[in-house]
Amino acid sequence: MWFETSRKAPISKVNLSSIEFLIQEAFTGIRRNGLMAYASISTIALSLGVLGGFVLVALGANNFAASQISKFEIAVYMDVRATKAQTEAVAETIRKMPYVAGVELRSREQEWARFKKENPNIEAAGLQSNPIPHSLDVKVTDAAKTTYIANKVRAMEGVHKVSDGREVLSRVMAVARVVRGISVAGVVVLLITAVFIISNAIKLTLYARRREIRIMKLVGATNWFIRVPLIIEGVVFGATGAFAAWVLLRLGGSYVAHTAQRLPMMARFSSDVTPGALALWLMLLGIAIGAAGSFVSIRRFLHD
Repeated sequence: MWFETSRKAPISKVNLSSIEFLIQEAFTGIRRNGLMAYASISTIALSLGVLGGFVLVALGANNFAASQISKFEIAVYMDVRATKAQTEAVAETIRKMPYVAGVELRSREQEWARFKKENPNIEAAGLQSNPIPHSLDVKVTDAAKTTYIANKVRAMEGVHKVSDGREVLSRVMAVARVVRGISVAGVVVLLITAVFIISNAIKLTLYARRREIRIMKLVGATNWFIRVPLIIEGVVFGATGAFAAWVLLRLGGSYVAHTAQRLPMMARFSSDVTPGALALWLMLLGIAIGAAGSFVSIRRFLHD
């Protein structure tokens, strides 16, 4: 029993010292090849910066399109002879329908008072009685169900006219689908491009060290002993490049936000991505690409 215990301790000690040695070797390699390390980090930063910027713009465009769609409402105009109680009954029935977010009643008396205030000469022109009917503004939870709800409301007793703006809504929804499709396609293309560029940058870094790798193989180093420090280097490159990309995006985002304050429409253009979430996703993506790029690229030199 004592013999087994005495054997386990040195093994764990060797493992820990080996890990520490491999990490030291990784940072030594980075310092020794400073110019290539700088080139790799710069390439990763620019690639992730372009990708991250496009993703933020795409999210902002999709959110803006969704906000415009959510503003559409169904306008329900009751018959002029319909009383307020009848209108409230219709409003209660609509509230119980699926996909209805809310119903707001507009009293004919309030609308007539507001109309006369905006047009003070209307009574002098001969219009004495109130021609405005009670009306309802219906908000829906799903814009695609607007026509379905409008058709249901049209069939209700006491309803004179229903305006759902289906033509304008269909155009806006078509534009939103195009924006969504372009966003997804653009993100996929830029992601593939970023992976390709970053992998080639790491491959060039390893190519510059091919003689060092060959010497390590000649003195008996195992493939994993050679591979681990280089993978750690890839992780460091990816994390550093991701941080640099995050700084660039934050600076660019601050400038764009300051400029957008002058344009009322652009003030509602937001990706809704917090700086912390952006940093996390960039860091994970940079580390993953850096580690995978090093792992795949080193195989070529180990098999030579």
